[in-house]
Amino acid sequence: MTVAGSLGVFAAASAAIIVAATLVLRMVFPGPAQQNAMLLSAGLAFAVQVGAFALLAPGKQAAGLPGELLVRWGMGAVIRLLVLVLFAVLAGVMHLPLDAALVSLATYFFLTMMVEPVLLNHVR
Repeated sequence: MTVAGSLGVFAAASAAIIVAATLVLRMVFPGPAQQNAMLLSAGLAFAVQVGAFALLAPGKQAAGLPGELLVRWGMGAVIRLLVLVLFAVLAGVMHLPLDAALVSLATYFFLTMMVEPVLLNHVR
């Protein structure tokens, strides 16, 4: 599978995972304000995850330095952590329910990160 193909599959898989996780989290956070915070988190998580995968995927096929893939993976993890921290500040400023906003964002990040290694093994 090409890098572009794997990116498309990752985007589709991420969208499906985020939708499924949102349906489950709606049982935990039933309030309208909490659900709006989760929707904002879902959009942010999708954008960050697809961007991080796009950063990570070329490292698989490039004949660069040893450990380049691990460095790219670490960069993706740092980006996700920074987004989570910055979103915590932004959610506080926007008066969003912090519990729903941050738990959902962390959940989306974690679940979609589990798909990355599977798809990276198929990038040629």
